[in-house]
This record gives sequence, structure tokens and C-alpha cells, in this order.
Amino acid sequence: MSTRSTGVTPRGGGGGANSQSIIRRYFLLASLYTLSAALIWGVNTLFLLDAGLDILEVFIANAAFTAGMVVFEIPTGVLADTRGRRVSFLLSVAILGVTTLAYVTMAQLGRGVVAFSIVSVVMGLGFTFYSGAVEAWLVDALRAVEYRGTLDRVFARGSMITGAAMLVGTVTGGMLGQIDLALPYVVRAFMLALVFAVALKGMQDLGFEPRTVRLANLHGEMMKVARASLAYGWKAPSVRLLIFVSFFQIGFLNWAWHAWQPYFLELLGRDAVWVAGVVAALISLSMIAGNALVDWIGRFCARRTTVFGWGSAVFTAATIGVGLAGS
Repeated sequence: MSTRSTGVTPRGGGGGANSQSIIRRYFLLASLYTLSAALIWGVNTLFLLDAGLDILEVFIANAAFTAGMVVFEIPTGVLADTRGRRVSFLLSVAILGVTTLAYVTMAQLGRGVVAFSIVSVVMGLGFTFYSGAVEAWLVDALRAVEYRGTLDRVFARGSMITGAAMLVGTVTGGMLGQIDLALPYVVRAFMLALVFAVALKGMQDLGFEPRTVRLANLHGEMMKVARASLAYGWKAPSVRLLIFVSFFQIGFLNWAWHAWQPYFLELLGRDAVWVAGVVAALISLSMIAGNALVDWIGRFCARRTTVFGWGSAVFTAATIGVGLAGS
């Protein structure tokens, strides 16, 4: 995760760049990356079950992925803040591509939960290299060209574009999985290779001056990132509430996200893998719609906690409804 922006000194092969070309590049990179990543989201549990893992082992492998993200979040943030956002993004794409193919290889070799867990930890490392790096790259580059527009509008459009890419990715992954559960992984690796090529050519660090961090100073750099995270996160009362609620809500949502794939196919009564992709897309679409409704609902609620409460109630009711559904 990257946490800070630097000065506005242009650097590295980006001569002639203007704000609109930078923004278009950001949209392209973010959407291609999300599209690639989303290809396996709707079929991941089914793939691991097909590879010979039982449902408990599937959750262990997915927990290893989450653990990798937690452990490596701060160290990768240090790299992005010192060596550059471009380096961090390229490392993310490369690691995800390799670990995606490693998943397929482990399945072909008939490896067990330990092998999949190791690969999952490394895959988590890949995602932490991406976390915040592209957004920080955009902010640095726009500052370097003295962009006068509103960043919130750019990020809002980016969220819409990546949301659409996520929908396309999950549906496509489900359709590919109907042919062969390994196929979404192979296509994902190919797409990530394409993203790497695009980023290698078109993503240059503008407004950022890299610096070398000696091993002796690494701990201090990590503490800087940790202190910034605490200052803007846990020490802010409203954000602290969000973190506390999200800890439980997202923890359960992660479990449900992986559990519903075989559950829905069991309810359907047939091996229609493409349905998993469609359901994943519908869940993503409902999350996008919910985020879009927050501002409107907020007009009728004086407190954020009220919105949280109603949102949690809807989430709980929907979850119970899924559990009680007979078809």
C-alpha cells in the first residue's frame, strides 16, 4: 500500500504528457487489471474443490491469501514510496501472473492444501504491491502537470469503469469455467501479461523522485507508513468505527463469497459453472448500487451510524434469505 505523494519533478520518459492522457492511462491500467483479476473470482472455490481440496481446505487456502495481504501491506508500501509506483505496479502484475499459473500447476500435479496455501500467500503479496500504487501514481502525475480539475471526479469515474470491468470479468470467468475450470486462470495469466506490457510502455513516474533505502533504515520507513495509517485511520473516530464494523462484516462476507459458489450450484441441481460467474456479477452490481445510494440515503439520516445500522440489517436479512432459500 502506498501512502504518500512526493514533489512535482517530472521523471522518466513521460515527456509531453498532459492531464487527459494521464487520466486515460489510469483508466486503462485500472480497468485491465481489474478485468484480469476478476476472471477467477466467481469460480475460485469451484476450482479448488475440483483440484481435490475439501471445503475446509479451501477456506484455509483463502485465509492464507488474506494473511499474505496483511503481512506484506506495509513493506510493499515502503517500496512504492521509495522506488516508485511503476515498479510496485509491475511487480504486482508479474507476481499475480506467476501465481495464477502456479495455481493451475498445483492442480495438475495434484498438490494439497499446503502447496495452495503457499501460493496463496505469494498471491496476497502481489495484491499488496497494487494496493494504492496506481492511485498514488495518478496523483503524482497530475500534480506534475499542474492539473486543475477535481480528483474526486476522476476517482469516481475510475470506480465506475473498474466496476464495469469487474462485472465483465466475473461473467466471462464463469463462462470460461463452464468449458474448463482451469481456463479462467490461463486467460487471466495471459491478460496480466498484456497489462504488464501496457504498463511497461505507458506508465512512467511523473512527479516522483525515487530514493534508495538501506536495510538499516527499512524499519524506520515501515514505521513511517504504519504511523500514517494510524493517524488517518484508527485515530480518526469515524474511520475507527468503519474499521471495527468492517472487520466483522467483511470477515463474514469473505466466508460467504467463497461458500456460496458450491451452495448455489447445489440449489440449482446441476453443474452450471457459468451461473457462478453471473451470481458473482450480480453481487458486485448490488454493491455498486448500494454505494451509489449512500449519498441519497444520507439525506434522510442525521448520523452515519444510522446508515451503517440499516445497511447491516439489509445485509443480515439477505444472508438469512439465501440460507433459507430452497431453490
